[in-house]
Amino acid sequence: MLRNLGINHLVALLGLVLAICSYLALHRYGTPEKVCIGAAILCILVVAIFWSSVLLGADDEED
Repeated sequence: MLRNLGINHLVALLGLVLAICSYLALHRYGTPEKVCIGAAILCILVVAIFWSSVLLGADDEED
């Protein structure tokens, strides 16, 4: 199973781990639930936007 995982899967998994960690850290310090969920969603979006820009920028180096 692990042989079929590519770099895109690994980045997605790390983004999910970052979102869970940020949710749990904020929840531990008594932050309201809506803020915790919003921060987790924001982490996922930031990782997705960053990785999309990396993938789009990789095509320009072939020249």
